[in-house]
Amino acid sequence: MNRLIDKIIIFALSLFAMNSILRGTAFLVCVYVAIMISALNYYLIRGERSDFLMKPDSGGEWCAFFLEIIVAAVAVYYPPAASLLPLLLYDVVRSRNYIAGALSMAAFIYSFATFGVYQTVYIIIISAAAIILSIYSERMAIISKNYRSIRDDSSEKNDRLRSQNLELLNARDTEIYNAQLSERNRIARDIHDNVGHTLSRAILQMGALLAIHKEEPVHGQLEDVRKTLDSAMNSIRSSVHDLHDDSINVKTGIYQMAELLKDNYNVSIDIDVGENMPRAVKYAVIGITKEAISNIVKHSSNKDVIISLNDHPSMYQLIIHDYNDSGNDAAISGKISKNSTGSDTGMGLENIRSRVESVNGNLTITTDNGFRIFVSIPK
Repeated sequence: MNRLIDKIIIFALSLFAMNSILRGTAFLVCVYVAIMISALNYYLIRGERSDFLMKPDSGGEWCAFFLEIIVAAVAVYYPPAASLLPLLLYDVVRSRNYIAGALSMAAFIYSFATFGVYQTVYIIIISAAAIILSIYSERMAIISKNYRSIRDDSSEKNDRLRSQNLELLNARDTEIYNAQLSERNRIARDIHDNVGHTLSRAILQMGALLAIHKEEPVHGQLEDVRKTLDSAMNSIRSSVHDLHDDSINVKTGIYQMAELLKDNYNVSIDIDVGENMPRAVKYAVIGITKEAISNIVKHSSNKDVIISLNDHPSMYQLIIHDYNDSGNDAAISGKISKNSTGSDTGMGLENIRSRVESVNGNLTITTDNGFRIFVSIPK
Protein backbone atom coordinates (compact mmCIF):
# COMPACT_ATOMS: atom_id res chain seq x y z
CA MET A 1 0.00 0.00 0.00
CA ASN A 2 1.17 3.57 -0.59
CA ARG A 3 2.88 4.98 2.50
CA LEU A 4 1.05 8.29 2.29
CA ILE A 5 -2.28 6.44 2.43
CA ASP A 6 -0.96 4.34 5.33
CA LYS A 7 -0.13 7.44 7.32
CA ILE A 8 -3.49 9.07 6.60
CA ILE A 9 -5.26 5.95 7.92
CA ILE A 10 -3.10 5.80 11.06
CA PHE A 11 -3.51 9.54 11.64
CA ALA A 12 -7.29 9.27 11.35
CA LEU A 13 -7.33 6.45 13.92
CA SER A 14 -4.97 8.36 16.20
CA LEU A 15 -7.29 11.39 16.21
CA PHE A 16 -9.77 9.45 18.37
CA ALA A 17 -7.03 8.79 20.94
CA MET A 18 -5.92 12.44 20.86
CA ASN A 19 -9.49 13.66 21.28
CA SER A 20 -10.11 11.37 24.27
CA ILE A 21 -6.86 12.29 26.00
CA LEU A 22 -6.27 15.95 25.11
CA ARG A 23 -8.46 19.04 25.11
CA GLY A 24 -8.26 22.51 23.65
CA THR A 25 -4.80 23.87 22.78
CA ALA A 26 -3.02 20.65 23.74
CA PHE A 27 -5.16 18.72 21.24
CA LEU A 28 -4.35 21.18 18.41
CA VAL A 29 -0.63 21.15 19.27
CA CYS A 30 -0.60 17.35 19.23
CA VAL A 31 -2.37 17.27 15.84
CA TYR A 32 0.08 19.76 14.32
CA VAL A 33 3.08 17.93 15.77
CA ALA A 34 1.77 14.60 14.40
CA ILE A 35 1.34 16.11 10.93
CA MET A 36 4.79 17.73 11.06
CA ILE A 37 6.58 14.57 12.25
CA SER A 38 4.82 12.39 9.68
CA ALA A 39 5.63 14.80 6.86
CA LEU A 40 9.29 15.13 7.91
CA ASN A 41 9.80 11.40 8.22
CA TYR A 42 8.00 10.79 4.94
CA TYR A 43 10.54 13.10 3.32
CA LEU A 44 13.64 12.04 5.30
CA ILE A 45 13.23 8.23 5.20
CA ARG A 46 13.42 7.38 1.53
CA GLY A 47 14.70 3.88 0.89
CA GLU A 48 13.50 0.37 1.71
CA ARG A 49 15.84 -2.10 3.45
CA SER A 50 15.68 -5.87 3.61
CA ASP A 51 17.89 -6.13 6.71
CA PHE A 52 16.98 -5.17 10.28
CA LEU A 53 20.19 -3.40 11.30
CA MET A 54 20.11 -0.01 12.98
CA LYS A 55 22.40 1.93 10.63
CA PRO A 56 21.25 5.29 9.21
CA ASP A 57 22.95 5.79 5.86
CA SER A 58 22.37 9.47 5.10
CA GLY A 59 22.00 12.86 6.74
CA GLY A 60 18.23 12.73 6.30
CA GLU A 61 18.01 9.35 8.00
CA TRP A 62 20.13 10.60 10.93
CA CYS A 63 17.77 13.57 11.33
CA ALA A 64 14.76 11.23 11.33
CA PHE A 65 16.59 8.92 13.76
CA PHE A 66 17.12 11.66 16.38
CA LEU A 67 13.66 13.17 15.79
CA GLU A 68 12.04 9.81 16.61
CA ILE A 69 14.10 9.49 19.80
CA ILE A 70 13.09 13.02 20.88
CA VAL A 71 9.37 12.38 20.26
CA ALA A 72 9.50 9.01 22.08
CA ALA A 73 11.34 10.64 25.04
CA VAL A 74 8.71 13.40 25.19
CA ALA A 75 5.99 10.70 25.31
CA VAL A 76 7.77 9.13 28.30
CA TYR A 77 7.98 12.39 30.26
CA TYR A 78 4.64 13.75 29.00
CA PRO A 79 2.22 10.78 28.80
CA PRO A 80 -0.52 12.64 26.81
CA ALA A 81 1.95 12.66 23.89
CA ALA A 82 1.55 8.85 23.74
CA SER A 83 -1.21 9.43 21.17
CA LEU A 84 1.61 10.27 18.72
CA LEU A 85 3.19 6.83 19.11
CA PRO A 86 1.24 4.98 16.36
CA LEU A 87 2.51 7.40 13.70
CA LEU A 88 5.97 7.35 15.27
CA LEU A 89 6.20 3.55 15.38
CA TYR A 90 5.21 3.33 11.72
CA ASP A 91 8.40 5.27 10.91
CA VAL A 92 10.49 3.54 13.59
CA VAL A 93 10.01 0.24 11.72
CA ARG A 94 11.37 1.79 8.54
CA SER A 95 14.35 3.49 10.20
CA ARG A 96 15.19 0.48 12.43
CA ASN A 97 15.36 2.88 15.39
CA TYR A 98 15.37 0.44 18.31
CA ILE A 99 16.16 3.23 20.81
CA ALA A 100 12.96 5.07 19.91
CA GLY A 101 11.12 1.75 19.97
CA ALA A 102 12.28 1.03 23.53
CA LEU A 103 11.31 4.53 24.66
CA SER A 104 7.88 4.00 23.08
CA MET A 105 7.39 0.82 25.10
CA ALA A 106 8.28 2.78 28.25
CA ALA A 107 5.77 5.46 27.25
CA PHE A 108 3.05 2.79 26.98
CA ILE A 109 3.83 1.65 30.52
CA TYR A 110 3.57 5.18 31.89
CA SER A 111 0.33 5.77 29.99
CA PHE A 112 -1.35 2.88 31.81
CA ALA A 113 -0.94 4.76 35.08
CA THR A 114 -2.05 8.09 33.58
CA PHE A 115 -5.02 7.31 31.30
CA GLY A 116 -6.21 3.91 32.33
CA VAL A 117 -6.58 0.69 30.42
CA TYR A 118 -9.00 1.58 27.64
CA GLN A 119 -7.15 4.54 26.10
CA THR A 120 -3.80 2.80 26.44
CA VAL A 121 -5.04 -0.45 24.92
CA TYR A 122 -6.56 1.52 22.04
CA ILE A 123 -3.23 3.27 21.39
CA ILE A 124 -1.37 -0.05 21.61
CA ILE A 125 -3.76 -1.66 19.11
CA ILE A 126 -3.32 1.24 16.67
CA SER A 127 0.46 1.07 17.17
CA ALA A 128 0.50 -2.66 16.49
CA ALA A 129 -1.55 -2.09 13.35
CA ALA A 130 0.89 0.65 12.31
CA ILE A 131 3.87 -1.67 12.81
CA ILE A 132 2.23 -4.47 10.81
CA LEU A 133 1.17 -2.05 8.08
CA SER A 134 4.68 -0.58 7.88
CA ILE A 135 6.30 -4.03 7.60
CA TYR A 136 3.78 -5.10 4.96
CA SER A 137 4.23 -1.91 2.93
CA GLU A 138 8.01 -2.20 3.13
CA ARG A 139 7.95 -5.81 1.97
CA MET A 140 5.61 -4.95 -0.87
CA ALA A 141 7.88 -2.07 -1.88
CA ILE A 142 10.92 -4.39 -1.87
CA ILE A 143 9.05 -7.03 -3.89
CA SER A 144 7.91 -4.38 -6.35
CA LYS A 145 11.44 -3.02 -6.64
CA ASN A 146 12.87 -6.51 -7.21
CA TYR A 147 10.18 -7.23 -9.77
CA ARG A 148 10.99 -4.05 -11.69
CA SER A 149 14.67 -4.91 -11.55
CA ILE A 150 14.05 -8.43 -12.84
CA ARG A 151 11.69 -7.12 -15.51
CA ASP A 152 14.19 -4.49 -16.67
CA ASP A 153 17.00 -7.04 -16.63
CA SER A 154 14.88 -9.49 -18.59
CA SER A 155 13.93 -6.79 -21.07
CA GLU A 156 17.57 -5.81 -21.47
CA LYS A 157 18.59 -9.43 -22.01
CA ASN A 158 15.80 -9.92 -24.55
CA ASP A 159 16.91 -6.81 -26.42
CA ARG A 160 20.49 -8.04 -26.37
CA LEU A 161 19.45 -11.52 -27.55
CA ARG A 162 17.32 -9.98 -30.28
CA SER A 163 20.26 -7.85 -31.38
CA GLN A 164 22.60 -10.86 -31.36
CA ASN A 165 20.03 -12.92 -33.25
CA LEU A 166 19.78 -10.17 -35.85
CA GLU A 167 23.57 -10.06 -36.12
CA LEU A 168 23.65 -13.84 -36.59
CA LEU A 169 20.98 -13.63 -39.29
CA ASN A 170 22.89 -10.87 -41.07
CA ALA A 171 26.14 -12.83 -40.73
CA ARG A 172 24.45 -15.92 -42.15
CA ASP A 173 23.05 -13.90 -45.05
CA THR A 174 26.47 -12.41 -45.69
CA GLU A 175 28.06 -15.85 -45.58
CA ILE A 176 25.47 -17.23 -48.00
CA TYR A 177 25.91 -14.23 -50.27
CA ASN A 178 29.72 -14.54 -50.24
CA ALA A 179 29.49 -18.27 -50.95
CA GLN A 180 27.09 -17.66 -53.85
CA LEU A 181 29.24 -14.85 -55.19
CA SER A 182 32.38 -16.97 -54.93
CA GLU A 183 30.68 -19.84 -56.77
CA ARG A 184 29.32 -17.53 -59.46
CA ASN A 185 32.77 -16.02 -59.95
CA ARG A 186 34.31 -19.50 -60.24
CA ILE A 187 31.73 -20.54 -62.84
CA ALA A 188 32.18 -17.25 -64.72
CA ARG A 189 35.96 -17.68 -64.68
CA ASP A 190 35.71 -21.27 -65.96
CA ILE A 191 33.35 -20.23 -68.76
CA HIS A 192 35.57 -17.30 -69.69
CA ASP A 193 38.82 -19.28 -69.60
CA ASN A 194 37.59 -22.46 -71.26
CA VAL A 195 34.46 -21.96 -73.38
CA GLY A 196 35.24 -18.31 -74.13
CA HIS A 197 38.79 -19.01 -75.34
CA THR A 198 37.62 -22.00 -77.36
CA LEU A 199 34.96 -19.92 -79.10
CA SER A 200 37.45 -17.13 -79.74
CA ARG A 201 39.81 -19.61 -81.38
CA ALA A 202 36.95 -21.03 -83.45
CA ILE A 203 35.96 -17.51 -84.60
CA LEU A 204 39.55 -16.78 -85.64
CA GLN A 205 39.74 -20.08 -87.51
CA MET A 206 36.44 -19.31 -89.23
CA GLY A 207 37.80 -15.91 -90.26
CA ALA A 208 40.79 -17.62 -91.84
CA LEU A 209 38.54 -20.05 -93.68
CA LEU A 210 36.42 -17.16 -94.97
CA ALA A 211 39.56 -15.51 -96.31
CA ILE A 212 40.59 -18.69 -98.10
CA HIS A 213 37.21 -19.86 -99.41
CA LYS A 214 35.60 -16.90 -101.15
CA GLU A 215 33.64 -18.88 -103.69
CA GLU A 216 29.94 -19.55 -103.25
CA PRO A 217 28.08 -21.35 -101.78
CA VAL A 218 30.90 -22.32 -99.36
CA HIS A 219 31.65 -18.70 -98.40
CA GLY A 220 28.00 -17.99 -97.51
CA GLN A 221 27.72 -21.11 -95.46
CA LEU A 222 30.92 -20.30 -93.59
CA GLU A 223 29.59 -16.76 -92.97
CA ASP A 224 26.48 -18.23 -91.38
CA VAL A 225 28.61 -20.39 -89.10
CA ARG A 226 30.71 -17.34 -88.14
CA LYS A 227 27.55 -15.41 -87.23
CA THR A 228 26.40 -18.34 -85.11
CA LEU A 229 29.77 -18.39 -83.34
CA ASP A 230 29.57 -14.61 -82.80
CA SER A 231 26.09 -15.02 -81.32
CA ALA A 232 27.33 -17.79 -79.03
CA MET A 233 30.25 -15.60 -77.94
CA ASN A 234 27.91 -12.72 -77.13
CA SER A 235 25.69 -15.07 -75.10
CA ILE A 236 28.76 -16.30 -73.19
CA ARG A 237 29.82 -12.71 -72.43
CA SER A 238 26.29 -11.87 -71.22
CA SER A 239 26.16 -14.97 -69.03
CA VAL A 240 29.57 -14.24 -67.53
CA HIS A 241 28.46 -10.65 -66.83
CA ASP A 242 25.26 -11.86 -65.13
CA LEU A 243 27.19 -14.33 -63.02
CA HIS A 244 29.48 -11.54 -61.81
CA ASP A 245 26.46 -9.32 -61.14
CA ASP A 246 25.16 -8.90 -57.56
CA SER A 247 21.79 -10.44 -58.29
CA ILE A 248 19.41 -12.52 -56.16
CA ASN A 249 16.28 -13.75 -57.85
CA VAL A 250 13.56 -13.40 -55.21
CA LYS A 251 10.85 -14.74 -57.46
CA THR A 252 12.77 -17.91 -58.27
CA GLY A 253 13.68 -18.38 -54.61
CA ILE A 254 10.06 -18.12 -53.45
CA TYR A 255 8.84 -20.53 -56.14
CA GLN A 256 11.53 -23.03 -55.15
CA MET A 257 10.57 -22.81 -51.45
CA ALA A 258 6.87 -23.14 -52.31
CA GLU A 259 7.56 -26.53 -53.89
CA LEU A 260 7.42 -27.94 -50.32
CA LEU A 261 3.74 -26.98 -50.13
CA LYS A 262 2.42 -28.18 -53.44
CA ASP A 263 1.92 -31.82 -52.44
CA ASN A 264 -0.40 -31.01 -49.50
CA TYR A 265 -1.72 -27.49 -50.14
CA ASN A 266 -3.41 -25.44 -52.83
CA VAL A 267 -0.79 -22.76 -53.34
CA SER A 268 -1.43 -19.40 -54.97
CA ILE A 269 1.65 -17.24 -55.65
CA ASP A 270 1.51 -13.63 -56.82
CA ILE A 271 4.88 -11.87 -57.20
CA ASP A 272 5.23 -8.46 -58.79
CA VAL A 273 8.57 -6.87 -57.95
CA GLY A 274 11.32 -5.20 -59.94
CA GLU A 275 14.96 -6.19 -60.13
CA ASN A 276 16.10 -3.07 -58.26
CA MET A 277 15.05 -4.41 -54.84
CA PRO A 278 17.89 -3.85 -52.32
CA ARG A 279 19.91 -6.93 -51.40
CA ALA A 280 19.06 -6.62 -47.68
CA VAL A 281 15.34 -6.55 -48.51
CA LYS A 282 15.71 -9.57 -50.80
CA TYR A 283 17.37 -11.61 -48.07
CA ALA A 284 14.75 -10.46 -45.54
CA VAL A 285 11.87 -11.48 -47.84
CA ILE A 286 13.45 -14.85 -48.60
CA GLY A 287 14.16 -15.49 -44.90
CA ILE A 288 10.62 -14.49 -43.83
CA THR A 289 9.07 -16.67 -46.52
CA LYS A 290 11.25 -19.63 -45.55
CA GLU A 291 10.25 -19.39 -41.87
CA ALA A 292 6.57 -18.93 -42.72
CA ILE A 293 6.54 -21.93 -45.06
CA SER A 294 8.34 -24.00 -42.42
CA ASN A 295 5.65 -23.08 -39.84
CA ILE A 296 2.87 -23.98 -42.27
CA VAL A 297 4.42 -27.36 -43.06
CA LYS A 298 4.97 -28.17 -39.37
CA HIS A 299 1.70 -26.96 -37.86
CA SER A 300 -1.04 -26.06 -40.31
CA SER A 301 -4.00 -28.33 -41.05
CA ASN A 302 -5.51 -25.93 -43.59
CA LYS A 303 -5.44 -26.61 -47.32
CA ASP A 304 -5.01 -23.22 -48.98
CA VAL A 305 -1.93 -20.99 -48.97
CA ILE A 306 -1.43 -17.54 -50.47
CA ILE A 307 2.02 -16.01 -51.00
CA SER A 308 1.90 -12.46 -52.30
CA LEU A 309 4.84 -10.08 -52.85
CA ASN A 310 4.15 -6.70 -54.43
CA ASP A 311 6.20 -3.63 -55.19
CA HIS A 312 4.29 -0.46 -54.28
CA PRO A 313 5.51 3.11 -54.81
CA SER A 314 6.48 3.58 -51.15
CA MET A 315 6.96 0.05 -49.84
CA TYR A 316 7.30 -3.67 -50.50
CA GLN A 317 4.37 -5.75 -49.27
CA LEU A 318 4.60 -9.45 -48.37
CA ILE A 319 1.54 -11.52 -47.36
CA ILE A 320 1.64 -15.21 -46.44
CA HIS A 321 -1.67 -16.75 -45.37
CA ASP A 322 -2.77 -20.33 -44.80
CA TYR A 323 -6.55 -20.69 -44.61
CA ASN A 324 -9.61 -22.77 -45.42
CA ASP A 325 -12.03 -21.70 -48.12
CA SER A 326 -14.77 -23.44 -46.15
CA GLY A 327 -14.12 -21.15 -43.17
CA ASN A 328 -13.34 -24.14 -40.95
CA ASP A 329 -10.30 -22.75 -39.17
CA ALA A 330 -7.66 -25.37 -38.41
CA ALA A 331 -4.73 -23.02 -38.39
CA ILE A 332 -1.55 -23.06 -36.37
CA SER A 333 -2.66 -20.25 -34.09
CA GLY A 334 -3.30 -22.62 -31.21
CA LYS A 335 -0.02 -24.45 -31.67
CA ILE A 336 2.44 -21.58 -31.44
CA SER A 337 4.93 -22.18 -28.68
CA LYS A 338 5.63 -19.51 -26.08
CA ASN A 339 9.12 -18.08 -25.81
CA SER A 340 11.01 -17.08 -22.65
CA THR A 341 9.16 -13.81 -22.32
CA GLY A 342 5.77 -15.53 -22.35
CA SER A 343 4.59 -13.92 -25.56
CA ASP A 344 3.07 -15.93 -28.38
CA THR A 345 6.18 -15.96 -30.54
CA GLY A 346 8.17 -19.11 -31.09
CA MET A 347 11.70 -19.12 -32.41
CA GLY A 348 10.54 -19.16 -36.03
CA LEU A 349 8.27 -16.17 -35.52
CA GLU A 350 10.99 -14.41 -33.55
CA ASN A 351 13.32 -14.88 -36.53
CA ILE A 352 10.63 -13.40 -38.76
CA ARG A 353 10.32 -10.43 -36.43
CA SER A 354 14.10 -9.97 -36.44
CA ARG A 355 14.16 -10.10 -40.24
CA VAL A 356 11.48 -7.44 -40.44
CA GLU A 357 13.25 -5.21 -37.91
CA SER A 358 16.53 -5.53 -39.84
CA VAL A 359 14.97 -3.62 -42.78
CA ASN A 360 12.88 -1.25 -40.59
CA GLY A 361 9.66 -2.94 -41.65
CA ASN A 362 6.34 -3.51 -39.90
CA LEU A 363 4.96 -6.95 -39.04
CA THR A 364 1.32 -7.85 -38.37
CA ILE A 365 0.26 -11.37 -37.44
CA THR A 366 -3.39 -12.42 -37.32
CA THR A 367 -5.08 -15.77 -36.69
CA ASP A 368 -8.52 -15.24 -38.24
CA ASN A 369 -9.24 -18.24 -40.48
CA GLY A 370 -5.66 -19.37 -40.58
CA PHE A 371 -2.31 -17.87 -39.82
CA ARG A 372 -1.58 -14.65 -41.71
CA ILE A 373 1.70 -12.74 -41.85
CA PHE A 374 1.55 -9.23 -43.25
CA VAL A 375 4.89 -7.44 -43.78
CA SER A 376 5.43 -3.95 -45.13
CA ILE A 377 8.99 -2.74 -45.82
CA PRO A 378 9.51 0.95 -46.60
CA LYS A 379 11.65 1.90 -49.58
